[in-house]
Amino acid sequence: MNKQELQNRLEQLHLELQQIEAVDERERLLLESLILDINKLIETGDSDQRHPTDRLGEGLKEAIELFEASHPQATLLMGQVIDALAKLGI
Repeated sequence: MNKQELQNRLEQLHLELQQIEAVDERERLLLESLILDINKLIETGDSDQRHPTDRLGEGLKEAIELFEASHPQATLLMGQVIDALAKLGI
């Protein structure tokens, strides 16, 4: 997987996360954090920055646990982004 494919997955995930509704406060805060981190990576196009990608990876893992049953498409995309980051050594 290359950086452009990661960028595409991030954009897909961003769109999917924006469509999630009816969440509690913890889930809402997590989604907002994920969306901000994804926006930073999309805007800069620089996935070599450690801090945002580390935080994004941790947030995605937490979100997968929270949304696995209720939002399967979002969690599938989250898993793909985690895999892409790992394949790029990030």
